[in-house]
Amino acid sequence: MTVVLIHGFTGSPSEMQLLAASLNAEGYGVEVPLLVGHGTNLNELMGVYPQQWLDPLDALITRLLSEGQSVVLGGLSLGSILSLQLALRYPQIKALLLYSPPVRSGDPRRFLAPLLIRFTQTLPKPASDFFDPIAAERLWSYDRYPVATSARVLDLISRTRKQLSEVQQPLLAIASRRDKVISHSGIELLMRTVQSSPRELHWLERSSHSITVDAEWTVVRDLSLEFLRKIFSTQS
Repeated sequence: MTVVLIHGFTGSPSEMQLLAASLNAEGYGVEVPLLVGHGTNLNELMGVYPQQWLDPLDALITRLLSEGQSVVLGGLSLGSILSLQLALRYPQIKALLLYSPPVRSGDPRRFLAPLLIRFTQTLPKPASDFFDPIAAERLWSYDRYPVATSARVLDLISRTRKQLSEVQQPLLAIASRRDKVISHSGIELLMRTVQSSPRELHWLERSSHSITVDAEWTVVRDLSLEFLRKIFSTQS
């Protein structure tokens, strides 16, 4: 069985490193792909479209399934949106682990995205609000958002929001009440709309948006492992 962990927008696989090592230590195969346009420089992300992330992930899942693997998808932020898109394409996917899913954005600048494209190519990120100061050392990411690509991400999120009722796979969602990137109403919409069974939601109290590296990452790990044990004991 293989867990594919997908990092967030402007981020890198380092966001998933702690979780990947923990899952691997428990005997799970793990794949942590680098999304196109990430891990180099911000200019590389400027002209990227979501399909350029989905196509390589499609190929990865197709390969794993052809090898007879059971596949679970886990994603942080944008990674969770991509996981939902892939779950719609592949009913064979066994479960979804969604970390800080931005079903609705909490950033007020999202309303200005179509206008901002005319005036600037990039925007600074808000100041980090990690609960654990060491968390920043566990990450590698760009320090600005590319505006045009951000607008395309918002379009992908909007499209995904309209498809939630088609999601069938067992689903675990974990989010922080302190997260300023996502909205609580989006999380509630997700849990209310998907057809997944079982589906679980857990709220954290001492984490930023990057819950896979912040103060409660071990809680994220334990909840994820517990959910996977539950799913695969039921399916076996």
